[in-house]
Amino acid sequence: MHKLWLIFELFAIGCTYSQTITTNPLKLEREDGSLITYYLETRNDEEHSKNLFILFQGSDYNSVINNQNINKIKTVMPNTDILTIEKYGITDTLPYSNDFRDNMLKEYLDFDNPTQRAVDANTIIESLIKNFNYEKIFVFGGSEGAAVAYLLASKYNYVYATITIGGGGRFFIDDIIQTIMCSAELSEKEKKANIEGLKQFYQHIISHDTLDFQMNDHGFIWWKTMFSLDFQEIINNISTPLLILQGGKDDSASPEKATEMIETLKQSGKNNIDYLYYPEYDHSLNLSFDNEAAEIVLHDIQKWIQKIND
Repeated sequence: MHKLWLIFELFAIGCTYSQTITTNPLKLEREDGSLITYYLETRNDEEHSKNLFILFQGSDYNSVINNQNINKIKTVMPNTDILTIEKYGITDTLPYSNDFRDNMLKEYLDFDNPTQRAVDANTIIESLIKNFNYEKIFVFGGSEGAAVAYLLASKYNYVYATITIGGGGRFFIDDIIQTIMCSAELSEKEKKANIEGLKQFYQHIISHDTLDFQMNDHGFIWWKTMFSLDFQEIINNISTPLLILQGGKDDSASPEKATEMIETLKQSGKNNIDYLYYPEYDHSLNLSFDNEAAEIVLHDIQKWIQKIND
């Protein structure tokens, strides 16, 4: 989840594959007739890998092809096919921007949310498995992408292993509180008022089935879904290897709540989780920088992948 500076005031399309390298972007039809845009990248000019690495971006309203952190994560599995998927309504024609946008696609606002993203991913993955016979499927998610990765791994047994960065703790509301508390622009009094407003906003969202509004690049369905998810329960349903990485200076997801959730899960007997905590790292685990700190994270991920493959 990118920074949420919130001030609260009250195929089915009949597409078939051959064992050849495909040309991106690719399309697959949803049940409602809309199209999912995705990209399948191979590292070998002649054949597909036996393994597939799926990477989910965070919550920003941008095409996944412009996400530099995703492009860096690709390097930890250099010989593996890479799958990236656009969110509902987005294509590679969307100009990149770091700013919140006023004019957003209606279909994105109406339908985009982590559950929909997991459903879209499953539609594509099942088609790819059928056509390319992938043996191992690895999943990565950063920020909101972590939520998508958790949902996918908890529901579908084809996921071999999952890696997440900056996913936060059990409930999304705690991550927004973290954002408010880390804001240098707000006084302590303003922070307290914003947290109270957030709680009222939360109650308003979860008590409605639909509302027509847009806030911080998202529509009602996104907010309702994020507020409704219990990530501890979802992770508890994941039985395959799981690596969770969390920065101690994350101002968009709560490091304390993340650590608390992992400790609770491990105490309950979950032994498939490895947790790496970086006290001095930010929400993206410094992947937005081209420095040694970013290289350490990439090396740690690569080392973990090698370990579970041994």
